Amino acid sequence: FLADVVGLGKTYISALLAQQLPGRKLVICPPVLQAYWKETFVQFGVGAVWVESIGKLDHILERLRANPNLADIVFIDEAHRFRNERTQSFTKLHDICQNRKVVLVSATPLNNRISDIESQLKLFQTPRKSDIPGVRNLDAFFKELNKELEQEERGTPEYAAAFKHVAGQVRSKILHFVMVRRTRNE
Repeated sequence: FLADVVGLGKTYISALLAQQLPGRKLVICPPVLQAYWKETFVQFGVGAVWVESIGKLDHILERLRANPNLADIVFIDEAHRFRNERTQSFTKLHDICQNRKVVLVSATPLNNRISDIESQLKLFQTPRKSDIPGVRNLDAFFKELNKELEQEERGTPEYAAAFKHVAGQVRSKILHFVMVRRTRNE
């Protein structure tokens, strides 16, 4: 995850990262940002880049099925849009990401529930064979955390305390290993 706050240049950081990673790059972003991503990657000398609209997942899948070598690394801007793994869009994106390196770009990877993070992790981690140190089984890890939250009623001080504890567990045991997030102060 590249999760710097709004306005800190996640696109530039992505381009710098892309410079360092060998292979063909695919950028999936909102249609209004396609030209910006292309221009930024060109400015940073990143070759072999394919930039496609977030709304063209079927088209991307079709092209990748015809030629799997079109992309080795997938950058997903506005990745928080894929926080619900029960949607067709998530399933399509998951298929696109299979066997590729994935960089999720979002200022807001966690919106409402810890399952937001869990779903996005599944775009680049195998749920029961994670390579995150100390958390081999993501499904079991998140199931335990959700069980802790379900014991409290939403909107109560007890729920707030439980959520704070759960968020700390996610931060220290998962995000510490897979996320870069900088704030304006940093």
